[in-house]
Amino acid sequence: MALDEPKEDDDVLDNNGITFVMDGQTVDILRQSGGLTIDYIDEAYRRGYMLKLGSAGGGCSSGSCSSGGCD
Repeated sequence: MALDEPKEDDDVLDNNGITFVMDGQTVDILRQSGGLTIDYIDEAYRRGYMLKLGSAGGGCSSGSCSSGGCD
């Protein structure tokens, strides 16, 4: 996977040794939704990173998304 270099107007956040680079629109969405939880699921029927927006919901009706799309 190749990543772009941070742009001048991107927000850069370092949390526990992991660096997140987000554009302003993404930061606004996360603030309005109450944040984002990233979890790794390893179950018999699903495996991968699960992203869940806070209390305001988001683009996924279930409130969670994986790298393959919304559940």
